[in-house]
Amino acid sequence: MKHLLFLIGDELAMNDDYKDYIYRTYEKKFKEICEIRFQNKTDKELPFLLEKLLLEYDFITLFTTSNHYATIAKILATLNEDALVLKEDNLVPDKAYFSKDSFVCDFIHSKINVIKTTIGNKLPELLGNIQPNFTYFCLFGIDDESAVVLLDALTKSYEVKIKTSKILDNLTLIKATCPNFGKLDGFLTSIKNLFGQKVFLGKNPLEFIISKLLEKKIKISFAESCTGGLCASTLTKFDGASQIFEGSIVSYSNRLKHEWLGIAEENLQDGREYSERCIYFMLKGIFKTAKPDFALAISGVTGRNDEGLIKSGTVYIGAMFKDGTFVQEILHLDGDRELMQKQAMMATFCLLLKLKPEIFEF
Repeated sequence: MKHLLFLIGDELAMNDDYKDYIYRTYEKKFKEICEIRFQNKTDKELPFLLEKLLLEYDFITLFTTSNHYATIAKILATLNEDALVLKEDNLVPDKAYFSKDSFVCDFIHSKINVIKTTIGNKLPELLGNIQPNFTYFCLFGIDDESAVVLLDALTKSYEVKIKTSKILDNLTLIKATCPNFGKLDGFLTSIKNLFGQKVFLGKNPLEFIISKLLEKKIKISFAESCTGGLCASTLTKFDGASQIFEGSIVSYSNRLKHEWLGIAEENLQDGREYSERCIYFMLKGIFKTAKPDFALAISGVTGRNDEGLIKSGTVYIGAMFKDGTFVQEILHLDGDRELMQKQAMMATFCLLLKLKPEIFEF
């Protein structure tokens, strides 16, 4: 099904935080964002544009503000040979299905959901459904080229087409598409049987990892340096995070690595803060403070390194369980500062899968 996310109004296009909120809400409901279109304002060409789009797409979700809402409602009523009626202080096409500040109009070949937004407020309900012919899953411990080779026989057997995207060197995102959803279910069952704990459903492995921590009430904490608290911040975006997270330490400077985490000063001199040894003591330090079940630690350089002690993109990460077992890795990342921080965060969470795979079984 071909669907479009359409935003009308300068206010929506300009406000990155609220726009991201719209994207998250839309993707949560429809599983992906297929196409996005922006328009600054309503104009005399909008009726013709909407008529054209309703022929091109099966479903349109249109977000706008109160400045443009009435005009859009009037255009859609006209296109559908309908009348406008007043419902809860909103003008709505009479034939439309209405929920507060949101309505759906049925056309011959398509549907459109119009949502009236107010910047800073909770979004109204998104109406309508899209029947997907695709699913996402991730393969852990396998690069994207190897994933394609390994999946070749299964894709042919189930008449499935796949697209891959590298999240990390050992973490591949895969989109599987098949017109027959029953075959897609069978394909996923075969994938689980073939790859076992190396496969995770969905686009984001963190959702699976954190859901398992929440399910088993396993507490976690972090000792972060170059990521500046990104691990902790990411965890707190999930409902119920307080059940497994009490706090963590962001020790950006060597002084605080020493004072807060108890790392000896000789292990923080001449670039030794970027080392496996330092990561080990960061893990031990957070255990003394937070007493979690799992500890994760990160230290490295994700931006320009003026001192030139290590190359930018070199990041040391580690994970430790309360029984003292631990695992560490050295990452060699590329991109801008924000991308490298996000990659380091993702790679660090994935260490949990290596350290205690039995905890993260399906």
